[in-house]
Formats: sequence, C-alpha cells, structure tokens
Amino acid sequence: MSDRKLLMIPGPTNVDPSVLRALSRPTLAHTDPEFVEIFKATLENLKMVFMTKHEVFAIAGSGTLALEMGLANIIEPRDKVLNIVTGYFGDYFVKICRAHGGVPTVLDIPWGKCAKPGQVKEALEKEDYKAVTITHVDTSTGAANPVKEIGEVVHENSDAFYVVDTVCSLGGLEVRVDDWHIDACVSGSQKCIGVPPGLALISINDRVMNILESRKMPVGFWYGDFKNWLPIMKDPSKYFATPAVNMIYSLSESLRAILAEGLEARFKRHHVLAEAFRSALVSLNVKLVADLECAADTLTAAYYPDGIEDLAFRNGMRQCGIVVAGTIGPIKGKGFRVGHMGNVNQNDVMSTIGSIEVTLKRLNHSFKAGAGLAAAQERLF
Repeated sequence: MSDRKLLMIPGPTNVDPSVLRALSRPTLAHTDPEFVEIFKATLENLKMVFMTKHEVFAIAGSGTLALEMGLANIIEPRDKVLNIVTGYFGDYFVKICRAHGGVPTVLDIPWGKCAKPGQVKEALEKEDYKAVTITHVDTSTGAANPVKEIGEVVHENSDAFYVVDTVCSLGGLEVRVDDWHIDACVSGSQKCIGVPPGLALISINDRVMNILESRKMPVGFWYGDFKNWLPIMKDPSKYFATPAVNMIYSLSESLRAILAEGLEARFKRHHVLAEAFRSALVSLNVKLVADLECAADTLTAAYYPDGIEDLAFRNGMRQCGIVVAGTIGPIKGKGFRVGHMGNVNQNDVMSTIGSIEVTLKRLNHSFKAGAGLAAAQERLF
C-alpha cells in the first residue's frame, strides 16, 4: 500500500482505468480502416468538447506544441502581438512570438490577479495587433481569466486573431470556442481531459484557415504547419506523420466518458469541488495565491503558513499517500499547488484536505483540528 499514491497535481491528472485499458489495446496500423474510423469519431467528439463546428486537431506532442502551432501559423515576422500574461505559462506565448519573428507587447498582470476586459480594450486602442494571446487558467497561480468577456473586446475593437490557451481548462471549465470568438483554441490531453500526456489538441476557425492561404512566408515550423495536418484531420486515412495510435484510443475513451457525464454536469462538478477545497484552505488559515473572484475551478495554488518548509510539507503529504506540486516562478518554494480536475471526485478532495490537516499539524501549524474537512462538507452537502 505504501506505493499507492493519489495524484493531486495540476497535471498530469489521474487517468481512469478504462482509459488506461484503451492504451493497452493492440496497436493498429495508422491506415487500418478500424483505426481510421476510431480517429474520425474521436475528432467529432473533440469538436463537441471544444464546442466548435470548425476544424480540430489531435497531434502527437504536448500542450506546448499546441501553443506554438496556434500562434506560429497565424503570425509572420514583424507582426505585432498583444500577449496577456498573468503567470508563468502566459509568458510561453511571448517566447513563441519572438521565436517566430513576431513583436510582442506584454500586458503584464500581477500574479494571482486576472486580466480585465477594460485593460485589454485600452491596449488595443494603442496599437494594431495581428493576434492577442491569453491563458485561460495559468497553472502557476490558479487564476482564471475571463476569456469570454475579453474575446468580446477583441472581436469588437480589432481585427486581431484571438488565441487562447485552454490546457488547464478544456473539459473542466466552460469553453465555448465559436460563441466566444476564439480563433485558435489550444490545449493538451493530460489535465481536465484525463488522458496521459502526449497529445496536442487544437481548434481553429475559418479565419485561421483563410490566413493559411494568404501568408507571404511559409510557416517556419514544418511539423507544426496546419496545412500539413489538415488533410489528415479531414481524412485520417491520409498520411503526413504517424499519429500516436494508442493515445488516440485513450482520447477516444476519455471523450466518450466526458460527453456521457455531460459538459454542464462536468463544469458543475469541478466548481463544487473547487469551492469545497478553497473553503477548507481558508478555514485552515492558508492564504490562496489567486484572488477568490478569479480563482479557477481546476486547481488551487496556496502560500505556506509561516514556518512551513516546502519539502517538509510535500514529503509529509507523500507519506499520507497524496502527491501535490510546489509553486513555480517568483513564488517557487513559497507554496503548493493542488489539481482538482479531470477524474477527481469528492473522496479524492476530502482525502487531500484530511492529509493537508495532518501534515500541517505535524509541522506545528496552529488551527482547529477538522476545520478544513468541516468547511468542505458545508460546500458539498
């Protein structure tokens, strides 16, 4: 039993046994008619999760690949990009922009805060941008940006392409690609989707499709050029690069489970569990990194109380059978992060809260025993 750990980090998340079993199926040839049909059905289900009627992609690679593809196919050298940065991962778009010759303007938001539509509108009034990038939920802080409202601002005040990182939200938080004017929505398999790491998931609309034909220069990213992948996503019997066959099996199984649960029910489950978890931490006198008004329903980052050392806390949690993550960037070593997304259920959250209480008590943090569990129960029942 000592080897049994509950993974409560912000990704990879716990993978359901049915998804793991799908991974172990015999590998078919990527041109086998059976696999082609599985891939087709998977892409159709992926459209439903993205809430789009446009093109979607499932490509071997990480969520970072999805970010790069989403921006690199849109911008050309010297194109100006507004990068809205609310944490460590928001800065990825800045680096991608520079790598492909773009000129970034950073709208830098303090860690733990979210971008305001008015701030974006003000920035758009100062310059014409080819694209606007934003991270829906920055995994470093647990803050969720209002991508719907900001999408409306971008749509109404510019011709810029709206590129949204939903690596830590797709399948757990409401994401309505078409309704929210998202031109390129990029994500990964290993968080709310509940599949092991290994797939870049992307949605692009007709605006992006059209610009692919009008570029002055080829995309400087051959593997990530949408034009190389489009024929395969339209007809998986065609070939550009070998798809991750067994990963598509697992994605297929997971998407079926997500749609069977129902997206609205899934969003509500994430919200209820997040509210319970945050209430528990507050009751234990643990300060959250993200403001409550923009706290994400997929993960929570929290600062350690005075006198609590990072490794001592996380090792103590491991002794309880729970794996949590440390904080990163400028707050590295100052706190911990807990993912409550994907297949996480009420029992997982309550077990984690109980283990946090035990670990904090052992490290001499003062609070009323059982306060976290009681606060969580108030939210759950």
